[in-house]
Amino acid sequence: MWVIGLTGGIGSGKSTVAHWLSEQGIAVLDADRTVHELLASDQETINEVVTEFGKGVLSDTGELARRILGQRVFSDPKARRRLEEILHPRVADSMYKRQLILEAQGAKVCVWDVPLLFEAGFSQWVNEVWVVWVPVSIQKDRVMKRDTLSLSEVDLRIQAQYPLEEKVRQANVVIDNSGTWQETEVQCVKELARIKRDCGL
Repeated sequence: MWVIGLTGGIGSGKSTVAHWLSEQGIAVLDADRTVHELLASDQETINEVVTEFGKGVLSDTGELARRILGQRVFSDPKARRRLEEILHPRVADSMYKRQLILEAQGAKVCVWDVPLLFEAGFSQWVNEVWVVWVPVSIQKDRVMKRDTLSLSEVDLRIQAQYPLEEKVRQANVVIDNSGTWQETEVQCVKELARIKRDCGL
């Protein structure tokens, strides 16, 4: 199986590219969705998070309050690293198990959609890396509009990731998403055609 590692910076449009790939029939394994599932329903993960960060990260109904947890870890680098130490191995294990199922079902290509692909060391699991790129100014504008966050909150989230330019330097494929979607799609079509050709699809 050929595995594409798809990443980018917050607000770069990575999720749009992932959605497009899914529409082309390519299985997409979503790290963020996997995190949500773990924090919502995996009791072992939930217990470890509460042990580390205290009951203050629980809602009145006893569920993890992800917004409170997010505010805590994005303002404290040590707390963020500790949460990542809890989550990243579990996320990688869950996604790899899903990949094996897809492979057994005959899939030839899949995508690991991972915002922190380099930061979390997930690049070791993939055959090539696609980075979706836009200028930082566009990142900030998009995230402020999408998530109704302040500029300072957006800055904290951007600072929590590798600089997008550093990701570009480590990429096999760079998708420039700073123009129209039609311009972005032309790039995606070209790269996916190459992979399908190489995989005999």
